[in-house]
Amino acid sequence: MKDKIKSMTFVVNDYPADGHLMMVFVQQLVHVIVNMGVKVTVVAPQSIIHAMVRGKKLLPKHSQGITEKGVKYDIYRPYILSFGNRHFFSYIVSWFNKHSIVSILKKTYSNILYAHFWSNAIPIYEYALKNNYPIFVACGEGDNALEDLTNTMSDKMYKGLLSAVKGVISVSTENKRKCIKYGLVLKRNIEVYPNCVNTSIFHKFDVTNLKKQLGINKDDFVIIFVGGFIPRKGPDRVAKAIEKLNDSRIKVLFIGKAFSGYAYKFNCKGIIHKGPVNHDLLPQYLNCADVFVLPTQKEGCCNAIVEALAVGLPIISSDGAFNDDILDDRNSIRVNPNDVDAIANAIKRLKEDSILCKQMSEYSLSRHEEYSIVGRAKKILDFINRKMI
Repeated sequence: MKDKIKSMTFVVNDYPADGHLMMVFVQQLVHVIVNMGVKVTVVAPQSIIHAMVRGKKLLPKHSQGITEKGVKYDIYRPYILSFGNRHFFSYIVSWFNKHSIVSILKKTYSNILYAHFWSNAIPIYEYALKNNYPIFVACGEGDNALEDLTNTMSDKMYKGLLSAVKGVISVSTENKRKCIKYGLVLKRNIEVYPNCVNTSIFHKFDVTNLKKQLGINKDDFVIIFVGGFIPRKGPDRVAKAIEKLNDSRIKVLFIGKAFSGYAYKFNCKGIIHKGPVNHDLLPQYLNCADVFVLPTQKEGCCNAIVEALAVGLPIISSDGAFNDDILDDRNSIRVNPNDVDAIANAIKRLKEDSILCKQMSEYSLSRHEEYSIVGRAKKILDFINRKMI
């Protein structure tokens, strides 16, 4: 690995900072790779417009991250512009953003450029082709992001990306299928590595004290939802399912928050927490639950589900193809995410069948190491090495 991959630059949409917990799963991957001895630089552009609209301070243009083992690495946050879909500004915005990102790449040499999502490969592919730098893309897009992106791409962009991108790491077989279908990559240059987590943090352990603080009794059946409070994730559908069951023993933890400036209300009986928690505390809250419920409509590969699997929770989630790589009938009940009755019936089934719950939990715990981000990082670096030959 060290002979071929000496340095990598991650180009990402966002990156965590103090009081700014965004894209934590990317940070976890970066830290593992840094600890493996690879020199990593992170480029995380920040929008001047978004900061102004939301009344938030811009983050430092340059700072240093530090891994759990005390290894430091550079983080650059160049300024970019964003005006939504206003086509009048699109050329100027595209030129400014590309120039802003490439200016960082020019002074922070790396022999591998790693674009986390296809949208981050677009501003850098011309620079990569001109200077013979290989790009690797992490395709973790959910929702309709790939469709929206490819609908706006020119023939020149397609050809450029196909030449510059040497390999694609897809989080799901469904995303792989889409990348090939839309002509973004050749089949031989893409592999599937589902998202993983820090298994030294996400594992099963005793949380008796936290249960007491939350008022959870021994006879309670605790549901946990983790995700953005948005329609696609479906906390409202979970709340409606709980209301249908009308069972006083059912308690629920809604972990997450609404998007800034986005009104979205839901409620039900039995809520013992509703809102965000520090990511470091999330494993404790997961261990308070009996089952994880996330009726999400679309994902790339949902990190929250993998975190729940790592602590041994039975899963109730979508029957969509994006879940095929991580969920089956041994660890989950999969439903139509828009069907409140189906969600309610799945909750009722697991509540009434403690043997099934135990079997699902034991199966997931037996696969604990498969959820390790360290193992995933090794596979990614091995894939990059093979493509660099």
